[in-house]
Amino acid sequence: MVEIEILSKKENTLLDRDEIKFKVVHEQAATPTRDTVAAKLAAMQNVDRDQTILVEIRSQFGINESIGFANIYKDKAVAMKVEQTYLLKRNGLIKEETE
Repeated sequence: MVEIEILSKKENTLLDRDEIKFKVVHEQAATPTRDTVAAKLAAMQNVDRDQTILVEIRSQFGINESIGFANIYKDKAVAMKVEQTYLLKRNGLIKEETE
């Protein structure tokens, strides 16, 4: 079971997004996957998963908690323009190129 608590939420009108700092409390010793956390966070904010970009999740030593940062965009097209390529790949919005 994964519980998410929003610690702070800041609206960034210039980039058309909300910047969220959150805490994840999880029962297992392992940190939940990015997709699990992003999907739950998107559901809490009433947006689609592809509008949610997880920037960072850091586990706390010795406890089953993680602190993270996410950007919630009003539109997926804005996220594709603004976010860096490696974050879009990590969040599954663009596919890895194979040679």
